[in-house]
Amino acid sequence: MATLTPAGGPSQGLILLIPDQGVSGDARVWFATAVKQLSSDGPVTDQSEIETPSGTSMLIKAVTVKLAQGVQQRLYTAVLSGKTATLYVLVAPSSAAMNALTPALTALIKSTPGSGTGGTAPSVAGASLLGKKTPMPAIKPQNAAQFMAAGGDPETQIIPDEFRCYQVKKGSSLTPELAVQVLPGGKYRTPYGSGSVSVRKDSSLVKLSWHGGPLDGADGYLNFGHHGQALSLNNVGEDVLEDDLSFECYQRGPRENLAVLEFKLKTPAVASYACTLKDSGKSSGVLEILADGQYRLNGQAGRYSSDFRSDQDQSWSDLEFTGGALNDATGSYSESQEGVREISVYRPGLRCTGVVKPTPIPRYGAARAAPAPQGSGGLSGPYVHWYADPMAAMGYGGCGGLCWDVRVFSKTGYVFTNEPDASLDEADCTRTHPNGLPVCETYRIQNGKITIGKGKPEPFKTVGRALEINGDTYQPMLKLEGVKLAGAYTAQSFVGGGMGSTVSGAFQNTLNFLPGNKFSRERSGGVSATFTDTGTSSGNVTGGFASTNQSAASGTYSVKGYTLTLTYGDGHQEQMFAFVLPDKNGKPDLDLLRLGGSSYTVPKK
Repeated sequence: MATLTPAGGPSQGLILLIPDQGVSGDARVWFATAVKQLSSDGPVTDQSEIETPSGTSMLIKAVTVKLAQGVQQRLYTAVLSGKTATLYVLVAPSSAAMNALTPALTALIKSTPGSGTGGTAPSVAGASLLGKKTPMPAIKPQNAAQFMAAGGDPETQIIPDEFRCYQVKKGSSLTPELAVQVLPGGKYRTPYGSGSVSVRKDSSLVKLSWHGGPLDGADGYLNFGHHGQALSLNNVGEDVLEDDLSFECYQRGPRENLAVLEFKLKTPAVASYACTLKDSGKSSGVLEILADGQYRLNGQAGRYSSDFRSDQDQSWSDLEFTGGALNDATGSYSESQEGVREISVYRPGLRCTGVVKPTPIPRYGAARAAPAPQGSGGLSGPYVHWYADPMAAMGYGGCGGLCWDVRVFSKTGYVFTNEPDASLDEADCTRTHPNGLPVCETYRIQNGKITIGKGKPEPFKTVGRALEINGDTYQPMLKLEGVKLAGAYTAQSFVGGGMGSTVSGAFQNTLNFLPGNKFSRERSGGVSATFTDTGTSSGNVTGGFASTNQSAASGTYSVKGYTLTLTYGDGHQEQMFAFVLPDKNGKPDLDLLRLGGSSYTVPKK
């Protein structure tokens, strides 16, 4: 047996050469037995499958062993020659050390007469995303409802399932580069190797740390929503690759489907877009988005590229133009939930739009919610509690002046606890989210107290037509259908501006109801920022910026139930959940309207 050590000494790793090993029976069985015996000096925390590189007589297996002095990575390589084999063992304290020694191992194997390697270097299984891929076995899909039924918590634990990972890089591909299977017991598996993952709560965030295998040293965060889970993966391959990688990973099924749908909505659609100048609103021709990354503006052709993979949370893609009328210009593309497609070009300042039928975003799962427990229910209808925004009083954005707490009760024992976006139909408690969980929570009234979901019992009573929960008055919502609307209403919102903040903004939205069910709408606002040497308002000012915008539109409106529909002049529609509070006589109090999640009041004269 021979031992080779690097210049830094054995603490940086070593290579053992064990010649003339007799091979009896099946070579893979012999090799597995030999690896098991040589790894018996400590618990094996991770290991790869046995690989045979194409065109060689080698067997390769990576193992991670936990010793008293720390974790040790080992790469076992057997070069077969008839009934004998030469065994090489690369031992290293880390992935970086392992990869540093791999060229020496390769050279040593190639120098062995009759090695039959054909110049192929053994790869560290799981140490590089550029290594050989191995098909992963299928695992059974699991949604949040099934995970919770088994005792799991999808808010703070990863659901054992397969996640499809889309690399964070410049581009517009709809194909994932990596799949990660999260297994029970904190294990994970990829086509390049396996390891473990740990989860810990970090304030309001859930932080992930990956250990062993191709994701060793990576970190990120867990996010959970109505469609399923998403994982961010950062610093992948930091010790292995020249440039580490980052990914956004989406649980297969509804969550990945949502991500891909959003990617497609950020992909410039082949169509013609009417353009106007941003500063004057004057027409500026037609921008044609053509196939294969081509465009044409007023007869001049060029090319464009889009990028939504660099920041997958954005609702738009970034555009770059080359050649033609927009040579070297940059911009963005988006498609709103109302079906408005917009291409914004920054220099020159162009706004190019088109209107299409809105693309529906899946909101519900196929399953139906289970009946509420016996003894639940008793109330019916939508109620709301409002209060002055404490954040606004301190100079922060908050709720925009007024905060609203909505409760839509069903006699069946369920209650919807969110403010709908467009219609009271969203409070249908027989439905489930795409993740399998019910859209509503259960409630029970007993002995003068109400219990909602997993919350604590709170004092409850009825006061006339209103409800009183834990001392807060919930008034019945009144429809705007059949109510005559007239005049201007204004909603305001704020961002930043609190103590120590260097960024602030204010926005105003004025909706004017006109005779004949017509409306006009004006939006204005801006953001300003001050840069200081300390990053706080108490530092010395080093720079800053301010940005303002203003727009106007008009059309017709209609009201049905709790839904206000605005139909704009270009044909697109916007639907908003709309209601009004009762006055002291139970009639609609038209001094305050709640429209689309904003509070509209009559401007002071």
